[in-house]
Amino acid sequence: GFKLMSTNDYILNLLNIKDKNIKILDGKQEIKKIKGNNYKIIEGYLTYIPSYCPNCGCVNETANDIIKWGFRKNCKIKIPKISNCLSMLLLHKQRFLCKHCKNTFIAETSLVERNRNISNNTDLQISLELSIKQSEKDIAKRLGISSSTVNRKLESLSSKTILKNQFLPKIMNWDEFKATKDTTGKMAFIVLNNETGEIYDIKDCRKKDYLEKYFRKYPYYERNKVKFICIDFYPGYISLARKLFKKAEIIIDKFHIVLQAYNVLNKARIKLCYKSNPNYNKLKNYWKLILKNEEELSEKKEYSKYFKKEISSKEIVTYLVNTDETFKATYECYQGLLKAIKNKDIEKFENIVYHSSNKISKDMKKVLELYRENFDIVTNSLKYDINNGIIEGKNNLIKVIKRISFGYRKFKHLTTRTLLISNTIKG
Repeated sequence: GFKLMSTNDYILNLLNIKDKNIKILDGKQEIKKIKGNNYKIIEGYLTYIPSYCPNCGCVNETANDIIKWGFRKNCKIKIPKISNCLSMLLLHKQRFLCKHCKNTFIAETSLVERNRNISNNTDLQISLELSIKQSEKDIAKRLGISSSTVNRKLESLSSKTILKNQFLPKIMNWDEFKATKDTTGKMAFIVLNNETGEIYDIKDCRKKDYLEKYFRKYPYYERNKVKFICIDFYPGYISLARKLFKKAEIIIDKFHIVLQAYNVLNKARIKLCYKSNPNYNKLKNYWKLILKNEEELSEKKEYSKYFKKEISSKEIVTYLVNTDETFKATYECYQGLLKAIKNKDIEKFENIVYHSSNKISKDMKKVLELYRENFDIVTNSLKYDINNGIIEGKNNLIKVIKRISFGYRKFKHLTTRTLLISNTIKG
């Protein structure tokens, strides 16, 4: 009871060729070297009875209308790999002669577009390969095609890529990343839907006027549906969110709140790193311990070549912090902010921001002033569990895509690849 398939049908099925007008020639599979690559050559021919003449439109009813007129031989069509070997179909296409208009035409197939030598299956494979983190040259090498063919496919996909978003996400994340040379601004703007984790949109500029024009495309009632917007300290985002999204809670990402104080404490440490300072080497080498949350410092004693004795991480930090009054006050302020943010203690955070010691560094005073100016949206990060972690991950993906491909000249190519790889659109 086995159902036998003809050899021709079996090979067509194996090659995923749907056109039954193609016949494979028996015993015609061989390996040939083409442009330095070994290709598995499969030979076949294409023939059928045409229904009409594409030149004059004459309907083919008898032998006096259209007749077969030899073959156009050796049409090389690149097809997907067989057993991990580059493959090519050497197809002989039937020619026809129309007796009415005296013109000849060639048989056509669904396997490949007219005037192309890359099969539709290979074309589809290029789209699938573009959705994997790899360079265009790697794709070209793997499929045995030129990198310009891959680039043309990406250009074709880019021209069709339009994100038609009618409804704004209820929880949005805004951020930026370094754009390409052909963009309006140096930094590009990315919007993420926090609930789904998907990229909502990518724009080629993050300037306030440009973004205001973009968001005003959405009606007032649609903007009022937005509940939360998570951003960093970029003033353009803050003023824009307050102006256009009246009912949304604006949240400054926790990481960026801590980062402000972190950078200032590090700056205070660097100021003490001058050669004449006897603690120069200690301050330089134990920078990680100084910036660490003091609750995580170890009390286990280990030998230190800088102190020339066994000493714990906690003792090292205590010693270094006490070497300078301003440095100590700045350190204590930083640690207090860390604890308040970690424990979501708004009262403690407010106390530090408004009643800190006058001995802290000038830069730390500026940071606290920044917190005071945006106190409501800064403390929102302690009230709600929403952060920019997901969007930072997408930014990292964009950096990886750029690095693998050694940069992009066209912004639309970069965005299309990002959307393909992050599965936001299908190829």
